[in-house]
Amino acid sequence: MSRLLIALPLLALAGVASAAGSAVPVSPQRIGVVGGESQVFSARFYDAQGRPSAGETVRFANDACGTFTGGGFLGSAVTDSTGLASINFTAMNAGFVRCIVTASAATSGGTVSYDVITYRVQNVAFAVSTSPAEPRPGQQFQVIAKPRVGAFTLYGADISARVIAGSAGATLADATLNTGQDGFVNFRVNPDGRIGDYQVELDHRGQTMRVPVAAPANPWQDLWWSGSAENGWGMSIVQHRDMLFTIVYAYDEAGKPTWYVMPAGEWNAARTAFTGDMFLPHGTPYSAYDASRFSIGAPVGRATITFDAADKASLDYTISGRVGHKSISRILFGEGGASNIAGLGDMWWGGAAQNGWGFSMLQQGRELFTLWFTYDEAGAATWFAMPAGSWIDSRTYRGALYRSAGSPWLGHDYDATQFRMNEIGWYVTRFNEDGSATFQYSMGGGAVASLPLARIPF
Repeated sequence: MSRLLIALPLLALAGVASAAGSAVPVSPQRIGVVGGESQVFSARFYDAQGRPSAGETVRFANDACGTFTGGGFLGSAVTDSTGLASINFTAMNAGFVRCIVTASAATSGGTVSYDVITYRVQNVAFAVSTSPAEPRPGQQFQVIAKPRVGAFTLYGADISARVIAGSAGATLADATLNTGQDGFVNFRVNPDGRIGDYQVELDHRGQTMRVPVAAPANPWQDLWWSGSAENGWGMSIVQHRDMLFTIVYAYDEAGKPTWYVMPAGEWNAARTAFTGDMFLPHGTPYSAYDASRFSIGAPVGRATITFDAADKASLDYTISGRVGHKSISRILFGEGGASNIAGLGDMWWGGAAQNGWGFSMLQQGRELFTLWFTYDEAGAATWFAMPAGSWIDSRTYRGALYRSAGSPWLGHDYDATQFRMNEIGWYVTRFNEDGSATFQYSMGGGAVASLPLARIPF
């Protein structure tokens, strides 16, 4: 009998626990409220059977960051026929306070909590980044803004933005965004066709911050192509001050990879077109290179690159008596985010003792796109591509090595359907603290070879 008397209270307690109701927030659970202003907090309550709990008293409370209807830190409301209870909250104008607002049903037992920041507008600051971290001219990018009060993120805040034009400008996809429950906004910026400076101004209720967008020191440095319709060939431009070092990566009459180099040139008076001599060098096989046998030869022609806009240009050339014209644009290959090491885009080589071959390394955000221009077994110009990779530590980048074949380029209409890219091995580039680098690679499962690299001065 005693065991039965003990068990009955336990069963009764279990019945109470299982009869507990539930509650869901209707208003945002994370919110910022300016001091002296009001915010309505709402929640919907259900009984143990999942039905709206109508006519139930709900108690609201906060830990001294504002007052409810009636002027106290405590307040109450009665649920309607849908189980909804709402109350008006007015934030104290005491600078910055973070607190919790709770709503608890007296009978069903459901509870909802809200994370609230009360603040003064003048205490708001912005944490800002861009994606990509270093957008190229003419490339759409994002300005990511996170408003903060002290160490805390401001949720549910309206942020507006505008472009203040300078020597260049841009348009915004949205004029105003709300941080919502993520705590940040993402403004998409579309630069105009000019190389220059401008600013993106962020504003929260009169508290502003201006984000400068400066023209890069090397605005024309990038990979360029004629679009997907001519996929398979391309052109690298590396810029030092006013000088451009340009290589066209294309295919010969047999569809084998070859390259033409324009290592120097001069600008027109308007500084919109760059013209120089083109060369088709000859050397020795990359596997046993002998710089004493390198020959750049006489110029095989001339080329002019005319920059029509920040991301559009044209290539006009006469090579080996054949005249051609290509409309070109930047290849966008990089993902957003900052790189472990900035400023890796450059021309790299093995030093004067290895003169004649090199690497065009282009960087967008975290990504590197590298082209190795060198010589095949017969000493003819050839190239290998390293179009992607990943950082395996803070200074080491690894990826696959490719050899391509394609449509004859010089004097022909390019046929992208002939383009083939075959993975032939792997590579690892290690960037040393002294500014040099080491390139290791293996082709066809063969032995690992290593090449020391340094930047090419020009």
